[in-house]
Amino acid sequence: MGTHRVLISRNWLRDFVDLPANLEAKALADRITITTAEVESVDHLTDLPPEVRLPPGASLDPRELDDWIIEIDNKSITHRPDLWGHYGVAREVAAIFGLPLRPLPMAEESELTRSDLPAVPIEIDDPAKCPRYSALRFRTPATAAAPLWMQVRLARVGMRPISFMVDLTNYVMAELGQPMHAFDAATMDRIEVGLAAPGERFRTLDNVEREMPAGTLMILRGRKSVAIAGIMGGAATEVSATTRDVLLESASFDASTIRRAAAAMGHRTEASARFEKSLDPRLTVTAIRRFVHLARQGGPKLELTGRLSDCFPAPREVPAIRLDPRRASRIVGQETPPERILSILRALEFRVESRDGMLDVTPPSFRATKDVSIAEDLIEEVARFIGYDHIPPVLPRIEARPLELTADLVVERRTLDHFCLGGPFIEVHDYVWYDDAWLAQLGYDPGPCVLLKNPVTPKSARLRRRLTPGLLAAAERNRRRLASFSLVEIGSVFEPGRPEVLDSQNRHLALAIVHSGKGADEEAWRALKSHGESWAAQVARQPMTYAAVDPEAPWEDAQRCCIVRVGDKEIGRAGLMPVPLKLRIDERLRHVAIGWMELSLAGINPDALPAARLAAPPAHPEVQLDFSFVADATRHYAMLSKELASYRHPLLRRLHFVDSYEGAGVGEGRRSLTVRAVLGDPQRTLSESDLAAFRDEFRGFLSAARLELRG
Repeated sequence: MGTHRVLISRNWLRDFVDLPANLEAKALADRITITTAEVESVDHLTDLPPEVRLPPGASLDPRELDDWIIEIDNKSITHRPDLWGHYGVAREVAAIFGLPLRPLPMAEESELTRSDLPAVPIEIDDPAKCPRYSALRFRTPATAAAPLWMQVRLARVGMRPISFMVDLTNYVMAELGQPMHAFDAATMDRIEVGLAAPGERFRTLDNVEREMPAGTLMILRGRKSVAIAGIMGGAATEVSATTRDVLLESASFDASTIRRAAAAMGHRTEASARFEKSLDPRLTVTAIRRFVHLARQGGPKLELTGRLSDCFPAPREVPAIRLDPRRASRIVGQETPPERILSILRALEFRVESRDGMLDVTPPSFRATKDVSIAEDLIEEVARFIGYDHIPPVLPRIEARPLELTADLVVERRTLDHFCLGGPFIEVHDYVWYDDAWLAQLGYDPGPCVLLKNPVTPKSARLRRRLTPGLLAAAERNRRRLASFSLVEIGSVFEPGRPEVLDSQNRHLALAIVHSGKGADEEAWRALKSHGESWAAQVARQPMTYAAVDPEAPWEDAQRCCIVRVGDKEIGRAGLMPVPLKLRIDERLRHVAIGWMELSLAGINPDALPAARLAAPPAHPEVQLDFSFVADATRHYAMLSKELASYRHPLLRRLHFVDSYEGAGVGEGRRSLTVRAVLGDPQRTLSESDLAAFRDEFRGFLSAARLELRG
């Protein structure tokens, strides 16, 4: 069996569940709800696997040769360790088809725990890495081959028959998903589970000496390694043709410990592929009992020389999960009665109790190691058994509401509209943490900062207290491609609190204006002042003034830095980047001017806009009509819009600006403007006569306003 696939035999499944005689191979693969499954049909005597050792005259039931092999991709069941064996798949198939699942024949536990037999001492150093270790000692006659039917089944699922003892451990693994290992008991009088020594080298069953990575879990005797836990046994304790006394191991190991060791060694085995899926610790004794039963059915008689030894330091109780059937129906997407939910879960061996309209569900131990732990996991089980194809697709119902506009949001929206729509600025968004490498290049120490517990990198752990450093970094990157540009950012800054005061978050506005060439400093400063003062007048609705200040940060020039006030409140600072800092970053910045301004938006609180209400879509089509007219160039649209807004008509829904033009065909000192009228009637569809009447009336209005129509 390859480590990237699980092979399931139909004939093997029939040991535990009566599959319908007319069931097709593909249908079975589809119904076990594993999407990455392929089916191979095996129905010829010539297809007998070459690994099977067939003595002359041996007979074999032809039904063992007529088989299906379902190949399941490893990744499709990576969270389902119970499906790494035939019995787990049979349980799933029985639940889907509503068929009885035959119990697994096993030796009685009382027979294996006789008090007159000695126990094998077992010591586990770390129960987190090895939750359970079980072992059984017995004597067997001369080594013989496994029964032919067992060899055929093993070969069909990709395992090479070797000897009865080895084949039987592989058979149980393929049946239950629980790896087992047989030691030569002559070399093993006790079991210890601990970590490999630093730099330890160990020779495995394949006669390869390997260096054990740090943290590798080992099986030891007298503190000397005899096997790599969960991966491969050692050559020194291998069961050979002369072995009569056997110590059978069945253990549970931590998934991540096994996965890391196998990956570090580059040696992934059938056992490690299963242990890394988080096997159920309760399987260890079940596997030994199944092993003894099969040994007595198909091989030489076993004589127990020791009782079942079981070290299980901390058995874990599986907690119940509270499930609301109404919520389950809502998430599944169709009404699912509680009785249906209960029957699905019980068929999968979940323990379910109904109480006060709710279900208390306890997953079986083989589903509780990695798979099912929350209510959503249970709902997924219900949905997949109903069948995703049987759930009708329905679009979710949502309610569309206008965003409630707070005063802060109004200020930010107006600010971005002012700078980006009404000005030449490009909005940027930087990370909310400082880049320590860039701060070092600037020579800036921000002082105490709010720290991230899990930063992206160790050098990005401090939340920013100012926007300017990040905006200057964006300006420095873009000046290599553009001679002149303007950037704006609105973002959060964070101030650390004192022990008695919580950390605070505030919103800041930052501008950066970059110009190159002769007179760049004056040009950048004029533009910065112009855009800042315009914003103060139109958004903050107060005048902006300045006052001299001593520089505090590296980007503040002693001669060209100032405090910024809006009204009578100090809200930030502005200035030009000094030459020494520009040269420290890049000497080519000498002739590049970088103006900056950072303002706090706290307290900028013009009257908030009323909450907009969404109008119903028009019941009848609306019509758009464009009108172009010529006006004196001194009459800007801002002036004309007030005149146009005074026009009233019962069919007019909206009137808005489209375009303007100055140049040939219009005349010196004249400007052509185009507006668009949107017409409609809530009771009927407009006729051509309605449109003609509106055109005539609106043209008369334009003529009266000294606006000459074009065309």
